[in-house]
Amino acid sequence: MKKLLLVSVLLLMQSPSFAQLNPEQRIQDSVIGWWNNPYFDNKLKLDNTPLEKKKIANVDKFVEWMKKSYTPVGGLGTFTRYVNKNNYKVLFLVWNVSFEKEWLDAKGHFKPIDEENTPFRINANIIPASYPVTFLNTPDQFFFTWPPDGYGGADPNKKNMDPRIHPNVYKYITHINEDVTVFLAPNNKLPFIPVTIGDYLRESEGSLDRNFQNEKEKINKQWSDIKSRENAYTYKQNEFDRYRAAIAKWREKYKNKLNEPAVIRHMQPTIISQFFGDIDPFAISENEKAMKQYYPVFKLDAATIEKCKTDQPQWIAVSLPYETKERGNQLYEMYTAITQNLNYDYIYNYFFDPEKVNGVAYKPANEDQLNARLNSYRKKTAIANNASANTTSLTPNVFFMDDFSTSTEDGDPANWYFRKFGEHSSIASVKGQTGKWLNLGYNNVVSPALLKKPLSENFTLEYDMVTDGEFFSGTGGAASLILNTRPSNTDGTENTYNNGTRVTINIVSGNEANHNDNNYRGNIKIDINSTPSVNNQNFSEGIFYTYPLREFTDKKTKVHVAVKVKGAVLTVLINNKQVAVSKDFKMLYGGSCISCGLPAGTRFNGVFWKNTTNDAENVKVYISNVKISKE
Repeated sequence: MKKLLLVSVLLLMQSPSFAQLNPEQRIQDSVIGWWNNPYFDNKLKLDNTPLEKKKIANVDKFVEWMKKSYTPVGGLGTFTRYVNKNNYKVLFLVWNVSFEKEWLDAKGHFKPIDEENTPFRINANIIPASYPVTFLNTPDQFFFTWPPDGYGGADPNKKNMDPRIHPNVYKYITHINEDVTVFLAPNNKLPFIPVTIGDYLRESEGSLDRNFQNEKEKINKQWSDIKSRENAYTYKQNEFDRYRAAIAKWREKYKNKLNEPAVIRHMQPTIISQFFGDIDPFAISENEKAMKQYYPVFKLDAATIEKCKTDQPQWIAVSLPYETKERGNQLYEMYTAITQNLNYDYIYNYFFDPEKVNGVAYKPANEDQLNARLNSYRKKTAIANNASANTTSLTPNVFFMDDFSTSTEDGDPANWYFRKFGEHSSIASVKGQTGKWLNLGYNNVVSPALLKKPLSENFTLEYDMVTDGEFFSGTGGAASLILNTRPSNTDGTENTYNNGTRVTINIVSGNEANHNDNNYRGNIKIDINSTPSVNNQNFSEGIFYTYPLREFTDKKTKVHVAVKVKGAVLTVLINNKQVAVSKDFKMLYGGSCISCGLPAGTRFNGVFWKNTTNDAENVKVYISNVKISKE
């Protein structure tokens, strides 16, 4: 594994064109692997009993199986082994990494970035995303609430989620609440006993004397004089009398339902939340039912708890968060590998039907698919190392051009910076248009990684912009072009701090149905802001100009945009027609501009596009044929 990590980092660093490409984007597509430093694996004792050693052998298997099934992409993997009296587990983490010196070791290898990680686990005798009912629990019985399967289903990120997770785990018990969990248990039967309303009330009443005694012990530690203790005892006794009366009240109300399952309104119930006031602990509203915001109560009995003390697991639970492509390669690869490539059949047989795997080595499930994905990431890295992959032969006055012709449809834009989170940008074809286009992900900035910076003082930047047509709202596709003199951050994102000048050109398509009234909303709004400031009015800095854009609509879905800078004057053209010039710009409260253009000697170090569409989920916006030439 050490070799894998070293090779991965060297692959990122060896290309002579590396400085031209964004390190952050290379990390996102890179197969990085597992950290060879045991720093986080520090929870096991040095001296262990024979039973503990058997449990350690099992968690070692957890680590082995996970490493063979999942190789971290875009992040660094670590693990921590735990062995407890009634359970054992491995906590795995995938960490963010960086080429910043702070996060590289002495040999230039990645180290985890503090507190930037995502956990996932293989557990024995643990119920992920469950909550103990502490006031009921004793050494001989364990009560817990367990948010139902489908809890949190209103999360828009889960709208396309397979309710059974993936065919690789269909034969096993699955449960989706705050975690996505696959349970392996003998004969697919978990030893969780549903608690009835009658049981819940009886156990609650039976706990009162025990809990009151605990409160008295707290009082004895807090108060030394007898009178203060007696006053506190009386106060607590009155409180516990209220609990007892409430239990009797709910027993009477539910006397015909005492054998029905106990489903309560509190995820983490306490004796106070259940029985102090007049709120019915079993009353679930129709809205809460629809949202699955209710909490069934279960228990483990004494026999199961005793079995949990052995090295033989009573059940295995593999738990992880739900992740999608929009969350980036790091998290999506983790989710994909654990749900599709962890060999649940082998793990089940290893613990619960061992004769089937005697002498059989562990192999990942769907191994060909796993290898194909990892090779695809490696191929992306190799392609990205080719600095000229998406540029054509340039004439002397053209110093950047990209029509995305060498990028793969539905894939990433080669040699463009973007974050692989949220609705990130991708290459697409557009109906009625020729060539390939960059489909801009909403609010996810893109920037050409191979652009030589800074731009010359005088230049023309051109591009084509397309929106989906036939939209019904007042506006359709919209996107901002941003020019910034400040050098970009090391991760390729825009830097808005310190002195500098920023130009924002936001282009919004309009609905032709509103052409003849005051509701037409298609426009271009241009802002120029500088620090130190020159154009100030009423403590507001900057100048702007707005043009009603009737050339870009639900019917006329394509425009050619040109931005010219010459002699510090900025001009914007649409379809080769001048629509704005900085000499006409106004300050924010309508005053005439003081400096009617860019500061003398302005040279831009950052060029960015950002999708600003109001209804970005249903209306897409695209750019292509980007060209920057010297004037």
